[in-house]
Amino acid sequence: MINKHGKNRIMTKQNSIIFPIYFFYGPEDYLIEEEIQRLLNQTLSPKERGFNLHLFNGEEHSGQEIAQTARTLPMFSQYRFVLIRGADQFDEENVGALLPYIRNPSSTTCLTMCGQTLGQWKRVQKEIEKAGKVIEYPRLKGKGLVSWVRKRMEEKGKSISEESASYLIEVAGDHLQDLDNGLEKVFLSVGEKKKIELSDAEGITSEVKVSTVFDLTDAIGQQKLEKALTILEKALESRAIPFKKEETVPKRKEDPVPLLVGMMSRHYWNILRVKEMVSGLKGLEEMARNLRMQAWNVKKLIEQGRRFPEASLREGILKCHQTDLAIKKGRGPKNLLMEKLVIDLCRPVYPPSPPFRKGE
Repeated sequence: MINKHGKNRIMTKQNSIIFPIYFFYGPEDYLIEEEIQRLLNQTLSPKERGFNLHLFNGEEHSGQEIAQTARTLPMFSQYRFVLIRGADQFDEENVGALLPYIRNPSSTTCLTMCGQTLGQWKRVQKEIEKAGKVIEYPRLKGKGLVSWVRKRMEEKGKSISEESASYLIEVAGDHLQDLDNGLEKVFLSVGEKKKIELSDAEGITSEVKVSTVFDLTDAIGQQKLEKALTILEKALESRAIPFKKEETVPKRKEDPVPLLVGMMSRHYWNILRVKEMVSGLKGLEEMARNLRMQAWNVKKLIEQGRRFPEASLREGILKCHQTDLAIKKGRGPKNLLMEKLVIDLCRPVYPPSPPFRKGE
């Protein structure tokens, strides 16, 4: 993390230092979401969030509207928390509208912005740093990624060797969500053992690279039929999905079909659950808590859900189940059954739903 911050207008709560302004940017969404959640937990209790948590989007809301909310005194709480996603999408006019607030922020509001880049805010970065923090989250690679894995396991109360950490990255890929899931599986599998060796990691990690499975389910969720069929074809030809995208022949091979069908069904269930929550007018942060997912993942499911009415999603889940039974009972060539499933799932059945507008 590359981090710069000012030293004035520091707020405190429960011995925590809270700055009135934050801007998180970079490609490592998982770390940004973790930091946002940490700040939110430090600033507001669950009971205080109903009146004092505000979610905005740089593509949909004006700088003037956000500044007005940020200046409002909190209700039944010490602080107000204002989150702006996609802050890098602000145009010059909206940056200018919010800049007076940046220069003189409220002492009772934590205004947090995030985006892939600084965007138009780069020219006023020093203004932000006078009152708060600007933190970049570049993509973790190489030794930095290994260090993150080892530190993560230490936070769970165990240690993992560098060799084991490297192996886990090799198998699970460099997506931090996938790595965290893999670490949790290893942690639970070793019981009271404090030191995790290579043999422990080898014993539980899937033969199918999880991030590649997500590439397939995302392609289906986005109705990108050609991309989905290409990923599926490579998996079926080699009888395994490569650990790395550039690896042509996996070290060990195992039939990936059961995992693929299961992940397709699970992905459709997740889209359906998110769609039902959206119809109930639940906000992004509330949905993330209920689903135990990162907010960025929920937002992705919301966007994919716009392409599918609920009836189509339920039909897709049923098709996954029917395909699984057909394969197990040998009712046809496995490859053709899988291709038909992917085609059926990618084929739009009804017109897309209207976009989600509750400040995601």
